[in-house]
This record gives sequence, C-alpha cells and structure tokens, in this order.
Amino acid sequence: MLLTAIKLKLAALVAVAGIDTAEMPGASKEFVDILTTLETEQKKVQASPGANNADINKAFNDAVAKVRELAQKKDKDALYALAHWGVLSGANINEVAALYREAANAGQTLAKSELAQVLMQAGAQNPAAVKEAIGLIKEAEAADNKVARRMLAQLHLQGVTEGEKGTVIVEKSVEKAKALLEQGNKAGDGEATLGLAQLYSAGVEGVPQDHQKALDYLIEAGKQGNAVALSTYGARLLNGDPDTKDSPKLVKKDVAAALKMFDDAAAKGLAAANRILGQIYENGVGANGADVKQDVTKAFEYYTKAANGSDPQALFRLGNAFETGIIKDPKGKRDDKDNILIQPNPKSALDLYRLAAQNNLAEAFYNVGVYYETGTVVDKDPQKAFAFHMKAATAGIAQAMNRLAGLYANGTGTTQDLVAAAGWYQRAADMGFAPAQIALGILYEQGAGVRQSRTVAAGHYSDAAQQGNALAMLRLANLYAVGVVPGTPELARAWAYAKQADELAEKGGSQADKDVTANVIKQLEGKMKPEEVTEAKKIFDKLPKPQGGAAAPAPAPAAAPAAAPKGDAKKSK
Repeated sequence: MLLTAIKLKLAALVAVAGIDTAEMPGASKEFVDILTTLETEQKKVQASPGANNADINKAFNDAVAKVRELAQKKDKDALYALAHWGVLSGANINEVAALYREAANAGQTLAKSELAQVLMQAGAQNPAAVKEAIGLIKEAEAADNKVARRMLAQLHLQGVTEGEKGTVIVEKSVEKAKALLEQGNKAGDGEATLGLAQLYSAGVEGVPQDHQKALDYLIEAGKQGNAVALSTYGARLLNGDPDTKDSPKLVKKDVAAALKMFDDAAAKGLAAANRILGQIYENGVGANGADVKQDVTKAFEYYTKAANGSDPQALFRLGNAFETGIIKDPKGKRDDKDNILIQPNPKSALDLYRLAAQNNLAEAFYNVGVYYETGTVVDKDPQKAFAFHMKAATAGIAQAMNRLAGLYANGTGTTQDLVAAAGWYQRAADMGFAPAQIALGILYEQGAGVRQSRTVAAGHYSDAAQQGNALAMLRLANLYAVGVVPGTPELARAWAYAKQADELAEKGGSQADKDVTANVIKQLEGKMKPEEVTEAKKIFDKLPKPQGGAAAPAPAPAAAPAAAPKGDAKKSK
C-alpha cells in the first residue's frame, strides 16, 4: 500500500506548460494523465524541434480540449489550468476571471492568488476588485501559498488605503512584510529569500541597510533554487565586487567557485544553472576569454539541457538559434558545413518560442505574435497576433507595445483605435524605443489620435535621432522644411538633419539609402540661398552627436499611415 502511494505521488509530479502538479495536492488522476501526455509530447519537441512527428501546437490544443472536458465536470484543477492558459494566450480577461473564480470557490489555492493578480490590474479604477483581490491573497496565504505570501508582503511594504478618508485595507508595515518573507525563507521559497536580500541591500525604514546580510540571503536564495539569486551571486563571483564608497567589496573574483556553484546546481536538476553555464560559455569570461574561453558548442549543450528542464529563457535562446542559425567558430565562414552548429529552421524556432511562452516568458509571447502577424510558417492570424502582442506588451516588452500600437492604428486583428495606438506608442517611446518615438511623432504631426502638435512631433523625432536613427533625422528634415510653425520653414535646420542622416548612410547604409539622403539634401539646397547653406553647416556642427548609428531607411512620406514602423526585429534580446 505504501509503495503504491509513493508511486502515485511520484507520478503526480508533472511540470509542463506553466502548470506544476507538485503545487496541486490531491490533483485527479485524469488531470495528471493529460499533463503527463502533454509533457511527453513537449519533450519530443525539445529533443527534436521542428520535427514532423512532434507538433507542439496540436499537442497543446489536444491537452486544452481534454482539460476543458474535465473542467465541465467541475474538476477544480482543470478549471484553474484553463484560466492559467487563458492568461498566457491573451484570452478575454472576464472569461479568465470567471474560470479562476469558479476554481477558487472550489478550493483551488493557486486560482485564488492568480485571480488576485488579475483583479489587482484594475488598480484605482476598480476599488472593489482590489478589495476582493486582497481578500483572496489573504485566504491563499493562510493556505500556505508562497506566491500569495510574497504578494501580501509587497502590499505591506506599500500599504493599501481606500476612499477619500484613506481607510486602511492593508497596513503599511515593513515589520509585517519582513516577517512574511522570513516565513517564506524558512519554507525554502527562494524568491522570498531573494526579497529579504533586496530589503537589506537597499535598506528601508525598519530594516537598516546591511550588505553582509543581503549577501547571506542572496547565497541562500541561490541554494534554494532561485535563478535570479543564483545568476546574481555567480556574476559577482565571476567579476568580483567593485570597490566603491557605497558598498563594501564582499565578494572576491573566483571564476572556479562560480563554475562549481553552477555545476553543482545543474547536477541537482536546476535548469536555470545549465542556462547560465550556456551563457558563460557562449560569451566567454575575461578579456579574450582569459578566465573562460568561448565555446559555442559547449554553450548550446548546456542550453539544450536547460531547455529539457523547461527553462523558458533557454527555450527562447534556442528559438533564437534556430531562427538565425549558429556557427561553431564566430571567426570562421558561415557557409562552411563543418562550421555550422545549428541550421536556420523557422518551424523549430516557433516550436521553441511556443514552449517558452507556455512558461510565461514575455519575449516569447512577442515572437510568437510576430510569426502570426507575418504568416511565417503558420497562416496569418491577426487576432492571434494581437492577443500575443497584448500579453507581451502588458509585461513590458517595448517591441510588443510598438507592434500592438500598429495593430490598433490599422485596425488589424482588432477594432481600429488611434487613441489606443497613441497610448501604446507613448509607452514604448517612454522606454526609449526609437521606432515608437518616430510613429508617435507621425501621429502628432498628423493629429491622429492626439491633438496635433508639430512641436511635440519634433521632440519625439529628436529623441529617436539621438539614438542614431536615420529615419528620425529625415522626418525632422521634412518637418523643418515645411515648418514646425506652419508657414515658417527652417531650411537650414532641415539641411542639418538631412546631413546627419547622410553621414550615417555613408558609414553603413546601402546605395539606396545614400541616394535617398543625397536627394533630400539636393532638393533642400535647390531652395536655399548661399547664406542659408553656410548657416546650415554651422547648425550641423552644433547638433548633438547621435549615441548610436543606424543606416538610413527610406523616409516615410508626410502623410504616412501611423502603422508600426518596420525594423523592430523578431529576435528580442
């Protein structure tokens, strides 16, 4: 009887598609069997991505269909899984919340904490939702849910009040937050332990800054399997702490110790440790690899081990590799068969991106969205592209914000909404993403979705131009040629920006780029007086030098639609 119980317990430990049955005590055999089958199919894909006999999309859709049938029988874990997968795929948030709520009412603790996260997104706009979320967090924390415990700690650090009178819902208390994190630390929750390390590193009222304690907790969090702590401490060992006035030099450079630490963690089954080793060998350590020589072949052996452990970042890196191809020796020839480690294979790349997305990696949502948007190895599906870009954008990926804005602007995969487009372009622009800064400038120049302002447009173009974006320089040249203030063209300033773009084209642009910038300059000079050309050269000399350099693309016409600018590559680093 005991042996049977042990076997059943072991069989129930399945971690696949963002679901871990180890956190689901009492999960039904039917539910576990579905996940076990999905895990088997996904391992085939991880072993041979892109293979015809391993279709990750079909395997996942089959699993969803079977879990849906089980959910109709009111299986609480199946209801939770449907909601969780709905969040990952960008499903209707109200439908997702309803599924979470049904699972939570049936006693599914994970559903309580994740429903709380969904409700908390409502923020100040919906105080009732926030109040419900806090109640769910407290219930889940009382049931020993580690995520809820960390969420409650964060709420105590900030404090939550309601209404004009500031009625306290969650007391602001560093002491209570610290106590919750310490409870998580004792339970082996590496993320809670990392939270303690961060508290002592920064120092807050009630928790004085203590770099030694911060380091001790950081090391402990790494031992508990927290990937962020492991990589942070490993980086400190690889490089040694800098000697500054603000913090003592507590960690001396010890490359051998760092490698042993990662090797030991990998041997214990921590997938992230294999991924970090892959990063170390892919890039090398020290000047010209003095400490660890670059070894691309070894690096991808480690990435593969990490991917087989469902590490999302390793899956994503392998996806990048299959998208672009990888050569063994970066100094060798790319077309030398003996030097090719991984052949480009977009189908394999998509399979790996999908697996990374199932494990909630924001960059992967973006890449999968681009595949559906462009119709690369899948049928074009604007609605799916919109859903994946929305998920990545809300997770803070600037490229996804930019693409999402373009979909809103053109009404692709969603209802056309220039106001929403402007809002997403603004978010990406605030993150310094040059294509979004240009697109937002076009909206302001045209008065599409925003109040027309050529002055504001010029400011956004200038931000992008400072990053070495030639298109932004040409947009500025066009804007000043007709006049930031209507009817008052500034040809000299227009010439100066066109000249900046021309210099970039000469450094690294194509012949077409050079022809474009040369033609713009020629047209401007045809309208300028000799003294204006002299003045233009003075303005050019005084212009801030761009931080980077980008070849000049063909300029968008003055009446260009506010679509997402091209150039935000699929591979998100």
